Amino acid sequence: MKSTLKNMVLVLFSITAVAALLVGLVNNLTKGTIAETEQRNKDLAKLEVLPKFEGEAELQDTTRMIGDFNINVTTVKAGGNLVGYAVEAPSITKNGYGDRIYLMVGFVEQEGKTTISGVKVISQKETPGLGANMLNPGNSLEKSVLGMSPAELKFAVKKDNGSFDALTGSTISSRAYANAVETAYAGYLWAKGELPSENDAVSGATTTTEAAENNNQMEPEAQKGEVSNE
Repeated sequence: MKSTLKNMVLVLFSITAVAALLVGLVNNLTKGTIAETEQRNKDLAKLEVLPKFEGEAELQDTTRMIGDFNINVTTVKAGGNLVGYAVEAPSITKNGYGDRIYLMVGFVEQEGKTTISGVKVISQKETPGLGANMLNPGNSLEKSVLGMSPAELKFAVKKDNGSFDALTGSTISSRAYANAVETAYAGYLWAKGELPSENDAVSGATTTTEAAENNNQMEPEAQKGEVSNE
């Protein structure tokens, strides 16, 4: 084939088209596997945030809408006895430094009192070594809520007069974490019929964070003086 500009363009176009086709095929082949893995990880997280129990787990899933977001509430039983509730929820009123944060939060009921039994981060895009430290077991955010009654928590960082000890240099990430826990609690209450409407659930997941949301908009430059941009 004679080397001309036209031939070179045709060859380049053919290579690009074949590459795009292969990428599409690989994506279609792996899409199902990725979705299955994500769902399996979520199912494991539902058990990880609840106390250990004997027997086979019985999971009953329900979905509630809070604003534009699906809040997944799973009732977990074993041997016919209630173990607790696992709620998957995002930070609906605030992003982290990278994106929204999604948590799995466990709620248990004993002697008429609800407590938070565990928190696991499902999805986050925070800065490694800073906001991403929320993945570390026993981090300050997790310690702020484990074993606590959510009804007694203020869902904001201590800098905003809340109950959460922020991660060092990561106030924005910490605010989003606190909001995701609050959203999970609102979803739990709504699933149990203790919030009568969607509007009450939205209100329950936003009322203590409105002031902090304004701070998020005003603080990025101030926070750059800390360890990172968070």
